[in-house]
Amino acid sequence: MGIIALVVIGGIGLLVLIIFATVKTKSTSITKYEPFKEWVGKTVILNKEAILFKDKMEMNHNRDYPYVLLDSLHPKWQYVEEQKAIGDLVEITRFPAGTTLKFEKAIQYTNGVSGFSYPTIFGTIISNGKEYKAGYQWGEINLGKSFDKVEKCWQFHQAPWQKEKDTAFYALPTASFW
Repeated sequence: MGIIALVVIGGIGLLVLIIFATVKTKSTSITKYEPFKEWVGKTVILNKEAILFKDKMEMNHNRDYPYVLLDSLHPKWQYVEEQKAIGDLVEITRFPAGTTLKFEKAIQYTNGVSGFSYPTIFGTIISNGKEYKAGYQWGEINLGKSFDKVEKCWQFHQAPWQKEKDTAFYALPTASFW
C-alpha cells in the first residue's frame, strides 16, 4: 500500500512539474543579439516624449524594472490607451524629448501558453533627481517569415531614441525554461 501511495504522489508531482514547465513564461538574455547589442550599455537621448506607466498586470515580468516606458509610435499604443482608461495602467510621469536613458540589459520572454515571444530592453532614466527603472517592449515577429522558417524574422519599430526606423530583419532566440 505504501509503494502505491508513493507512486501516486510521485506521479502527481511529476505531472505538476510538467504543467508548470509548459505554462510558465520563459526568458533568455538577448543582450548579445542585434539590434540590442548596439544599445545595451549605452546612454541615449529620447527624441520624442515618452510616458512611464506602472502596470497592474506586469508586462515585463522583471521586479528590478517595475515600470513600462512607451511612446505614441509604439505598436501597442492603442492597447495602452484602453488599459489606462479601465485602470489597469497608471501613468507615473512623462519624459520630454531630450531626456536620457541608460540601457542595461535585454530579455526575450516567451509566453508558455500562447508561445508568442516579446523582446524587452531595460534601462534607467534619471529625471528631476528621481531614478526610474523601466522596460521598453521592442520588436515584433513577422509571422509569415517565422512560419516559413526564415531565421531573420524580427523587425523593430522606431523607438523614441532612434532618429529613423531600422528596416532590417533580425534573428532572436526563443526563450527556454532550462
